[in-house]
Amino acid sequence: MRALRAFCMAVERGSFRLAAEDLYLTASAVSHQIRQLEDTIGSRLFARSARNLNVTEAGRAFYDDLRPILE
Repeated sequence: MRALRAFCMAVERGSFRLAAEDLYLTASAVSHQIRQLEDTIGSRLFARSARNLNVTEAGRAFYDDLRPILE
């Protein structure tokens, strides 16, 4: 459940660091939770680079399905 919340917050905030601040975690903790979620579902949810975090098409679809459930 924590990984799902971290994922939604990262999508909404556009940053692991900002999501971590909202969740009172470290950016590393958020990144690890999302990596585990990606491993579990077998799909990349974010395209990561040194300066950018972009939601993949699969990540956007997952978010669109997940967000109403978490609300």
